[in-house]
Amino acid sequence: MTIQNGLNGQLRVASDKSITHRAIILGALAVGVTRIIHPLLSADTWQTIHAVEQLGVSVEVTEDQALIITSPGALAIRSNHFQQPLQFDFGNSGTTTRLMIGVLAGLGIPATITGDASLTRRPMNRIVGLLTEYGAEIQTTDGHLPVTIRSGITADAINETLAVPSAQVKTSLMLAGLSAGISVVIFDDFKTRNHTENMLSSFGVAIDCQAEMIFVAGDQQLVATTVTVPADMSAAAFWLVGATLQPHSDVVLADVNVNETRSGILTVLRRMGANITLTHERTQNGEPIADIRVTSAEILIGTTIAGMEVPTMIDELPILALALAVAQGDSRVLDASELRIKESNRIVTVTKTLQAFGAQINETPDGFVIAGVDQLQVPNQPLVDYDDHRIAMLQAVAKLLTSNVKLREEIGTIAVSYPDFYKDLAVLIDD
Repeated sequence: MTIQNGLNGQLRVASDKSITHRAIILGALAVGVTRIIHPLLSADTWQTIHAVEQLGVSVEVTEDQALIITSPGALAIRSNHFQQPLQFDFGNSGTTTRLMIGVLAGLGIPATITGDASLTRRPMNRIVGLLTEYGAEIQTTDGHLPVTIRSGITADAINETLAVPSAQVKTSLMLAGLSAGISVVIFDDFKTRNHTENMLSSFGVAIDCQAEMIFVAGDQQLVATTVTVPADMSAAAFWLVGATLQPHSDVVLADVNVNETRSGILTVLRRMGANITLTHERTQNGEPIADIRVTSAEILIGTTIAGMEVPTMIDELPILALALAVAQGDSRVLDASELRIKESNRIVTVTKTLQAFGAQINETPDGFVIAGVDQLQVPNQPLVDYDDHRIAMLQAVAKLLTSNVKLREEIGTIAVSYPDFYKDLAVLIDD
């Protein structure tokens, strides 16, 4: 697969992974039958499906790839006395792990959780430490997996101020409270992803969000509903950057989640000189979505990304670094140390990947320093994807910008978040 005349056409990219995870878990905690339309069925989200099935929840995949979740609800699950501690292996899915730790601690279900080599390197203390403060008996292995939950939270309420900009920690605490039937108050000065807050009202949960404060009253029963999952900004990001950089490109990405906590990449690319417009803007299950059109940019100007911008594009920073690498002038990414605890140490792996393409990029403790180059070059050695889906997709898009490069359509680790990546690329190349 090679590119000749830019990227052109219309796509609906992979559905939002974060929202799919949350919809599955909330559907499992709700009483009744929940229907999830356009879910992302990837390696990671299958881990969440298998997790709720172990709680006695039924999950069916329909012919049109919707999910039908049938559950007796959190109270019934909490009242069920499991004969033995449950055993979970969540593979590579950090979201499944952190959210389910909160659910299991709230339900009071003894369990042991492990994962693959990559997942066992990722820190779990940031959520386990908080849950133990509320009475849960949970043990980690030097702050990592395997994690053993012996008993659930005993506190009458959860009241917490986030110490790190992590929507997973925030959501885990909310799920713990909902599962235990107690009130939750969280102060989120970082304004992290608010998908859980947006979705809860669809499940009949009263939630009060005022400025940085989130309040969920206790003893609320979730009620089954229908959730339609929008397209994922982190998947769209690869084509946003690819079409911006590739001459003669004109791409429309349909139904993309443009939640302000996730759309920082749009702001930054526009600031650099990208041609991006939003049409058909609407709201769906509390989430703002739109169709996004992107055309080739003649010139991009380097920029600095720092502070509160970073959480709004943390998953998109690897592919955005590619745009910075060919922009005119110098760029910096600051305050992004969170990248070091993703599927790989993305500060290291992004740096090594782009250096292999001839980019002038160096790592810093919390990001990158980048001097733009006019043209990338073909790597002179085989690339390593570090078992990281976003690094693998970054490499594929970077190859499009070099001459005489044939892409190998090996889905591999990309299946974690975007199983149809190469199919979608073929659409844009062959249109």
